[in-house]
Amino acid sequence: IPGPRAATTMTKKMTERARALGVEFLLETPVHKIIMEDGRAVGVLAKDKDGGEIEARAKSVILATGGFGDNPAMIKEETGYEFGKTIFNFAIPGMKGDGLRMAWEAGAGKEPCTMELMYQLPDNMNHFILDGAFRQPCLWVNRNGQRFMPEDQIGNTTFTGNAITAQPGSVAFSIFDSKLLKKYKKKGPDIVSHVHPHDLYDHFDEQWERDLADGYESITQADTIEELAQKAGIDPEGLAAQVEEYNEMCEAGFDEIFEKDRHYMQPIAKAPFYCCRQNVGAYGSLGGVKINHRTQAMTQEAKVIPGLYCVGTDACNIFGDSYPFILSGNTMGFCLNSGRIAGENAAAELDEFEY
Repeated sequence: IPGPRAATTMTKKMTERARALGVEFLLETPVHKIIMEDGRAVGVLAKDKDGGEIEARAKSVILATGGFGDNPAMIKEETGYEFGKTIFNFAIPGMKGDGLRMAWEAGAGKEPCTMELMYQLPDNMNHFILDGAFRQPCLWVNRNGQRFMPEDQIGNTTFTGNAITAQPGSVAFSIFDSKLLKKYKKKGPDIVSHVHPHDLYDHFDEQWERDLADGYESITQADTIEELAQKAGIDPEGLAAQVEEYNEMCEAGFDEIFEKDRHYMQPIAKAPFYCCRQNVGAYGSLGGVKINHRTQAMTQEAKVIPGLYCVGTDACNIFGDSYPFILSGNTMGFCLNSGRIAGENAAAELDEFEY
């Protein structure tokens, strides 16, 4: 991936090139059915913004509809997560799973659907400063007050999202004290995010006070650990015992439980204490349609469906159940390359097939 926000530039340039080649774009014209004749995809049926039916015939159909991140019912049915309760994924408008439904109706085989896990705050774009400020290797616990992973790994959103989903209630809590916050404000974060602003802590107090006043439920502040636990919904005895054990290990300079990097072993001891509840998130859904190396849709028995291609997240089954965060941009890379592969193979068919 070239860099942050690269998709905007690429989309603009590709659109300009397509229009120069004479491609016609029909906006507000959702496709609802693939036309199948003699086992081959030969076009689509769509409705325009006025409800008029459009029949578009073609020698190939390429599905690229972005999955079902904006379809809570489908998320529950296909993955078991409940949108707004156990998962807070990006819900890009229009990502309803229509491409998957149409492909399956046309006879395409079904692959397991997953969510591209990470973690984030509910409505995180309106709380972006806090979302980034608490992504630090401080003290992370579950509802029982117990640590559940080495906090120096929380910068890997896939690792952390998978760890959080396995915790009671699929939630976690990141906690730091006033001394650690003072350090972050003065020296910057321990883990620098390439997504969040570099000057997070310059705006922390403003965002914190505003969100507290607005009653944002994900954040808690208290003068004692016991009070913090009660307000945040953490087991008070469990958290008190964990903080005591953790602080002892910080003093000793070694994490006996997870062998967390010693540089990040900083005690939670000076009031006031700050807590932020972390939820399972996702960039969207992954996979669902069985394809081959040419991105041709295949039946459940792995037989090619002539004329039908599927690309992007609708067909991205290569990651298993976890997005490989170690090389960011994987999903965009798959979308770009699967689209290119489909286009090349569809174009190659033009001289091989006649109505």
